[in-house]
Amino acid sequence: MPAPAAVLPAPVPGVKGAGLPDFSERLSPMLVKELRQGMRSPLFVWGLISMNLFLAGVVWLTMGDPGENTLHQAFFGGYCALVCGLLPLRAAGALHDELRGNTIDTLILTRLTGWRITLGKWVAVAAQQLLATITVLPYLIVRYFAGGVDVPMELAWLGIFLLTGMGSAAILTGFSWIRYFLFRSAIMMGLTFATGAFCVAVLEEMFGYRRQYLLDEIFRTGGWRVFLLVLLPAAHAVFFALDVGASKVGSMVENRPVRRRVVGAVVIFAYGLLAWFCHANEWWVLIWSGTLALATLLIIGLQALLEHPVNLPAVVMPMVRRGWWGRLAGRFLYPGWPSGVNFVFFLLLAAGLVFSWRFHGQLPARYGGSGPSQPDSGDWAFAVAGWGALAGMLPVPLVLWQVFFRKRLSWHLGVYVLLLFTVAALEVALIVMAASLENHNLLKWGWPVPTMGWAWLDRVDYRFFNENWDSGNLGWTSPLMEVDPARHMNWTYETITVTSGLVSFAWWGLALLIAARAFRATRAVEREAAALWRGEGP
Repeated sequence: MPAPAAVLPAPVPGVKGAGLPDFSERLSPMLVKELRQGMRSPLFVWGLISMNLFLAGVVWLTMGDPGENTLHQAFFGGYCALVCGLLPLRAAGALHDELRGNTIDTLILTRLTGWRITLGKWVAVAAQQLLATITVLPYLIVRYFAGGVDVPMELAWLGIFLLTGMGSAAILTGFSWIRYFLFRSAIMMGLTFATGAFCVAVLEEMFGYRRQYLLDEIFRTGGWRVFLLVLLPAAHAVFFALDVGASKVGSMVENRPVRRRVVGAVVIFAYGLLAWFCHANEWWVLIWSGTLALATLLIIGLQALLEHPVNLPAVVMPMVRRGWWGRLAGRFLYPGWPSGVNFVFFLLLAAGLVFSWRFHGQLPARYGGSGPSQPDSGDWAFAVAGWGALAGMLPVPLVLWQVFFRKRLSWHLGVYVLLLFTVAALEVALIVMAASLENHNLLKWGWPVPTMGWAWLDRVDYRFFNENWDSGNLGWTSPLMEVDPARHMNWTYETITVTSGLVSFAWWGLALLIAARAFRATRAVEREAAALWRGEGP
């Protein structure tokens, strides 16, 4: 007897399953999860209600007295308290909660990368801040009808406060992986205090001293380059914090240095463009661009030199598939300090060439004049043996660890700082000995240390000075014009420049040789990955 046919339910007219896509399917699952939880949290619900009640009362009072600056400050203060103060605090334990609950492994099994996990948590907080900002706009319009309100300018400041709150939330999210509560609390309190101080200072400038047009004054004084010199480091700080958080919750096979190093190189390139196209009377753009570029180089350089090599076929496979060019790019973008040495050295070399060209072509008269001037030997000594020596110190702890302590100590930030302070202690001991013996020619024995150039520049014989160089124009507090012979060395600026430059290149040369030897293991993994890609593996 045949089995009865299955009875299917009749389709409902006008309803198609494929025609009703869920909006959440278009977004990251982490973002949807965090946004749903965040918008139901008491902090957001009661904070939003309290802010709206407070703003309603302030606007009602403003209608009766439109010229009272205290009410205008209170309006923005109530907004900043929620967007720049309370809401960023929700991100202070975002990653720690996942790590403490042992749910990170479960999230990684869903093929969510560490970057998507961290980014989703931050965007959820940023969306709540944006929603709170939208609820403020009707009150802003009502204040306009009361009179005495420049709506475009206040909208601009509203956007600046919103970006400040988002940046604070990003930094708190990125460093929320820290295990110890006291450290997390210190970061949270310090950042909240700094954000609050910024908001209070801006409100005082906007209304306390009747300078509502502060942005116009900044733009007239420095132009659009001022905003770029503020936005670029702020955006890179946000990315850096989120990337640090992603590195703590991601899996081992993620090649995070690609994004990290490429973004850092793009930011430094942007600083280079600002310096390259600055006008003759905008020498401050050149100085600030060079300083920020050097700081960015030191940060991403330290980060690259502290990475542990991850020689796995899954990591090198994307580069191996691109053939010879991919393997060449891998020498700069693979995880680990060997590729980090190559990347940082050539980035330093390129950045140094660009800024040296502009340094030679345009500087104020000894940093204090009003027009460009050609630098002399003192300028180059200050650039190479001064700030350039900081870049020369980057590979010193790595080389010392590889030569003396590789089999005894594991490579991490603590070892790097310990070796760095050891070298600095030897430098200080040599300076103290030279001062106690009143023979500063003893400082020449410190030539293996790149930063010894600072002590050398402090003790150049006054006969090598010209009339433009003094302690005030140099920008440091050392008494360079003192004529005490016991403080002098018999080295000229040219000797200091050449010696400091050669020492820095020598340390980087040793680091490049050590990195080349470390790439032997990487080449073996590349051959294994190539075999797997061709189907020759097991």
